[in-house]
Amino acid sequence: MRKERGFTLIELLIVVAIIAILAAIAIPNFLEAQTRAKVSRVKNDLRSLAMAQEAYFVEWNSYTKYDRGGDDWLPGGQFVIEGWKQLTTPVAYITNLPHDPFGGSRYGASSQSSSPPLYELGTGEAGVGPAAPRSGIDTPMTRPANTYFMSGKGPDHLDQTASASGRIPPGTFNFAEYLYPWVSLQADSPAMVAEALGLLYDPTNGTVSWGDIMRFGGQKPAGQVWDVFYSASSR
Repeated sequence: MRKERGFTLIELLIVVAIIAILAAIAIPNFLEAQTRAKVSRVKNDLRSLAMAQEAYFVEWNSYTKYDRGGDDWLPGGQFVIEGWKQLTTPVAYITNLPHDPFGGSRYGASSQSSSPPLYELGTGEAGVGPAAPRSGIDTPMTRPANTYFMSGKGPDHLDQTASASGRIPPGTFNFAEYLYPWVSLQADSPAMVAEALGLLYDPTNGTVSWGDIMRFGGQKPAGQVWDVFYSASSR
């Protein structure tokens, strides 16, 4: 009679171990590829928004109002995304406003919005900065605005431009978008330059690392920290 022979337990364990090793290698690479694709999308989105801002500037000799990041479900939200709305109404300088693929709201989850927030936008006059606060959450911009920055939260999903007390890692300076262009800070201070570097997403530190993806444009204010920001945003 012919004797049938199957796999032994040892052989099955070896096959399972090999599959587990391959999965352990493939899954992180797949997740990193997803992150890299989102980073590329953010950079393309910011490039499109920058082109829309430049088109707006040509017509109005100013960039739009600063923007809190698209959390338009907050009380008083009609002011929160005013800057982005100026790019779409009444003249469409950009067809659709893109959303940050890394962003849940820094203000917390909302039952009224299922989409990620818009990117953040800071605008103002180089060397002047924002005026006095208009209300508890808003600061009026100085018009005309000749400099701007935009940012997405990056792969860590955290807003590095939030107040110093809420930032990870914690910082000293307040880089909030509604205080742009941060003229009250020491633009040549080594401490400020070091903190500015920590705000920027650096893919060499791993696809999931601290830092926001930023883009700066318009007139560059004076100071070493601005050299850092404008150089990084041109990559």
